[in-house]
Amino acid sequence: MADDRNLENEEEVFAGDDGDSISNSETISELLDANSPYQNSEALSTDPIEDSIPEGDEESLVVNFEEEIPPEALPTPHVILRQGPWLHPFPIVVVLTILALITALAGSVYTTEKYAQELAKTDYYHAPPNMEQLIARVQKSTMVIKCGNSLGSGWVITLGPVSPTASAEDKRIDRDYPGDVITNYHVIKDCVNNPRGVTTSNGKRNYDAILFSYDVENDLAIVSTKLLLPALELSKTPKPGWWSMAIGSPFGIEKSVSLGNVMNVLTDEVISTAPINHGNSGGPLVNSFGEVMGTNTAYLPDAQSVNIAVSNDLLCSKLVDCA
Repeated sequence: MADDRNLENEEEVFAGDDGDSISNSETISELLDANSPYQNSEALSTDPIEDSIPEGDEESLVVNFEEEIPPEALPTPHVILRQGPWLHPFPIVVVLTILALITALAGSVYTTEKYAQELAKTDYYHAPPNMEQLIARVQKSTMVIKCGNSLGSGWVITLGPVSPTASAEDKRIDRDYPGDVITNYHVIKDCVNNPRGVTTSNGKRNYDAILFSYDVENDLAIVSTKLLLPALELSKTPKPGWWSMAIGSPFGIEKSVSLGNVMNVLTDEVISTAPINHGNSGGPLVNSFGEVMGTNTAYLPDAQSVNIAVSNDLLCSKLVDCA
């Protein structure tokens, strides 16, 4: 074929390092003669490190691992003190906060249990442990009653609707004046002919009211008002020695408090040492549970702390259907 090359007749020529031409027909053995640097064993080193070691010094490089190294010859380590997690401010703050919360919770539980125990110990003969709360609750249910120049007190009671036989006017009053207040007749007697002349207040604001009914004989009256306040509960029949508290507006000083005890209980009256004055009339006399034992009415001027409250039983005489 035309592309076949005659390798026997054609010689390839290479350039040697010295610029001489070398034919591929020359044998390799002819190139590797004695003068070739590649055949000089002295020039060709198999281990350059060994060649650099002076003769006779090989033993100096042998390390004796059994020989003990003195401590001063050892390098001094670089000591770095690491801050422990208990020294870091964040864990300390967290732990202290948790401890504070646990302490506060334990204190709260203890206080609650102690208060519950003290409240359970409350009886009619001792002052209540929750005195502040009791006073505030009774004050909230006590009113100032005014009728012309007459000023007295009153306490809120819960009454049912008027009887079915009541007049249409009474039913309308019951609807328009939903709040019911007990007071003394002598406080509102000047408004008998002017029932709408009565006003009530608990604080600075006056509220329209109307004289609904009254009992002259027992010195009691019911005033209906547009002011709705929490009602007080009625006490069972008190006994001598019970703790007592009178709340009212003596000489116009609203929500005044005086303390004492029940001296005696008569048929229709409760005698107490809790002082009352002009303006206390119509206010409540309560026990250690804040229940009304009677309506403060009068005091004996020539005696020492002999104060009279009308019994709750008299409300059922003419004013309230207690059946």
